[in-house]
Amino acid sequence: MIDHGGALLDAIASHGGAEEDWLDLSTGISPISFPLPEISPDIWRRLPDPAQVRRVAGLARGYYGASTEPVITPGSQAAIQALPILARLLEDDARTVAILAPTYGEYEAAFLRAGFRVQKVVCLDDARDADAVVLANPNNPDGRMLDPEDIAAFAAARGNRLTVVDEAFADCHPDVSVAERAGGISGLLVLRSFGKFFGLAGVRLGFAFAARPIAGALSDALGPWPVSGPALEIAAYAFSSPDIVALQRDDIERCHALTALAISRAGWPVVGQTSLFFLLDVDDGVTARDALARHRILVRAFDHSPRFLRLGLVSTEAESQRLATALKAIRP
Repeated sequence: MIDHGGALLDAIASHGGAEEDWLDLSTGISPISFPLPEISPDIWRRLPDPAQVRRVAGLARGYYGASTEPVITPGSQAAIQALPILARLLEDDARTVAILAPTYGEYEAAFLRAGFRVQKVVCLDDARDADAVVLANPNNPDGRMLDPEDIAAFAAARGNRLTVVDEAFADCHPDVSVAERAGGISGLLVLRSFGKFFGLAGVRLGFAFAARPIAGALSDALGPWPVSGPALEIAAYAFSSPDIVALQRDDIERCHALTALAISRAGWPVVGQTSLFFLLDVDDGVTARDALARHRILVRAFDHSPRFLRLGLVSTEAESQRLATALKAIRP
């Protein structure tokens, strides 16, 4: 299994304490959750209505500035599982995938399970000849951002071969998005996450923008009713509430500033960041992660980048001070 953030109960089992004792900074999810609408009991009783699916798809197209309506997915993860199928739909004998690394590990896992040969590359030029290409923009965990014009030109030059752009962390960085190009470039697939920016990862909701036949094949792979009625209601409310979305952005900026202050006070070097996380060079990520766990603070270390530690955002001044104190305490 690939290690992901958010395994708080496992951390408690290993290091002790109660849930309320811990500060979970192990994910890149907003610590502030978007307010939920009132949901009619009927929504829980009925299957999701196709008219509501179409409404949310239209709202998502406008919210993300896309050129086509999306396939609505139960989080980006479900779409990732289908990527090898989509690659072979576009190119029958697709066998290789180039992944701009380091990045989210489930892409490599999905393609390996399907028998692809995985090439880890560091720039688009090194990926041109692969049957499928995967990149994240902004990237996780280092925050690398590529010019959307370069991405669009790269995908267009590849013709009908699959190019996947993961924009899970693009809500606070809209200038990097290529969602508006997805309907016009035959092999381009753009994935967006709902839960990270809105602080509602438990809803399990995502959006995939692509031209046909990619969109149709992904929809077929997911089957009927992939997303719950309550999730659709929450998305419709969020996408129709620009004033509250603006407040969400303000809250994330505030939390980002508090987290940056804590890191600065502790003196650790920041080597990458987005609006929702920071990447620190701590020399030994596993040792630093375990040391912070003894302070009841949960963070992420990475096998592929052993020097680094990723921190999500604190939400209060008290949490910022607590993080600063712990980060100072673990310095060698």
